[in-house]
Order: sequence, then structure tokens, then C-alpha cells
Amino acid sequence: MTYFALDRRLAAIVVTLAVAGTAACSNSSTPSGLGTQQLSVSADTVVGTGQLAELQARRAAWVARGINNYRIELRISCFCGETIRRPVLVEVRGGAVSKVLDLETAKPVADITPYPTITQLFDRAIEMRAQNGHVSVAYDRALGYPARLEIGTIANDAGTLYYLGALTPLGN
Repeated sequence: MTYFALDRRLAAIVVTLAVAGTAACSNSSTPSGLGTQQLSVSADTVVGTGQLAELQARRAAWVARGINNYRIELRISCFCGETIRRPVLVEVRGGAVSKVLDLETAKPVADITPYPTITQLFDRAIEMRAQNGHVSVAYDRALGYPARLEIGTIANDAGTLYYLGALTPLGN
């Protein structure tokens, strides 16, 4: 057997073991989105203008969809406490946040008050824009919610940036 044939066989064994190890370590009992450090933000977005009329129209379209029960992944970026910047899974029931889970640990977050619904995010953006403040937004193309929303100017330590993704409508 030549050196190159042995090298190819060794490479094939290493690849096989790596694939088998990855499959064995995956945990199919973990709920979707939990136990990960990555947020599933939609790659299929449309950039908005952040103007007041657009935000109002997009909010009205979101409300008209009637999605009042859903789960969505959220990450908040701001010059604020570290715990609020952790990626979370927000559950909304009847249009109000009912539960928030840490995406990495799958543990419930004790204080859910800092986490907004999609409608509340639209309201915050509309309020900021009505006061001539900065709003930058990109919408999920399929469902129209803000996938990336900057309210205020984060670069000036005067704003908050929200990343949202993996929206899952829930039954009643």
C-alpha cells in the first residue's frame, strides 16, 4: 500500500468519525431554536425607509394578519445590561408577551418586561419617528415584521437595535 492510499483511507476514516460524532451529539429533544447561541434572522428581507407613513402602514398590515399567538427569536443590542442582550425566544399569547426563554440555556427569563411584542416594536418605532428620531428597518419579506430594527442611534449610545427571526405562529 502506498503512502497516498493510506493517507486517503485515513482521511476517509476521520471524515466518517466526524460525521458520526456530530449525529450522535445532536439532541433532537431540544425544542427548535433552544440550546443555540445563534439567532435565526431571516435572510429574505426588504429594506424599509423608516419613514413614519411606512411604519404606520407596515404596522397596520401586521395587525391585519391577525397573528396574536406566536414565538419569535429576539436579540437586543444596546448599551444596557448584559442579560437583556442575550438571545431569547419570546412567546406571545393574545398579543402580550407570556414567556421568554434564554436561547442558549432554554431556561425561563425571570423578568419579561423588557421584551416587546412585534406590535409594541412598531409602536416604539412610530413614536421615535414622530419625534423626528432615527429609525432604520428591514422587514421579513414573507410576514412583514421587522427582522432588523434600530430605534434611535445605537452608534451614539442613544438607541436600541432589535434582531428578530424564526417567527412561528401558534394555535389558540
